[in-house]
Amino acid sequence: MLFRYIIIIALLGLSLNVNADFQSAGDAYKRGDYETAAKEFLPLAENGDHRAMYALGSMYSVGRGVKQDFQEAFKWFQRAARYGRPDAEYKLGIMYAQGFGVEQDYRHALSWWGKSAKKGYPLAQNKIGQMYLEGKGVPQSNVKAYAWSAMAYEQGVEDAKLIVNVAKNNMTADELKEAEDMTLQLKSEYVK
Repeated sequence: MLFRYIIIIALLGLSLNVNADFQSAGDAYKRGDYETAAKEFLPLAENGDHRAMYALGSMYSVGRGVKQDFQEAFKWFQRAARYGRPDAEYKLGIMYAQGFGVEQDYRHALSWWGKSAKKGYPLAQNKIGQMYLEGKGVPQSNVKAYAWSAMAYEQGVEDAKLIVNVAKNNMTADELKEAEDMTLQLKSEYVK
């Protein structure tokens, strides 16, 4: 019995150290000491901390504290996405849509944005609207573009307003009614 308590205490101590280490890396990042932050995030990410994985992916994608490397960014975002992080899934969608670190592939971009959007991530929801408006990776649909982007706009994504307006200006009254109904349905499912 005593052995179990010792293990529990040791595990709790390890958990506190991981949070303290993450906090230290985050503090370095906030100070603008990106090289130190990257060095501190790396062992955490290698040991399974999805927050550190996402941080490293972000740092590699823009070259902050490390040399810009889209393939390395993709690797870390992909690892973080395995933990179900909608922000990492969104970034993978961006990388596929732009061809950063991977071959450009709108269907893969849409797949990652779909995972993120269904978890309530409004930036991904807007990207789906944009894909439908432009017909990239999906058949063009003003109704779907309106619905996905209207939902994102209502959650504070200002860029979504342009997509909503363009789609609205290219719909009949019946299509607009369909789009508004679809928006309500999507909101009931995907707004957290």
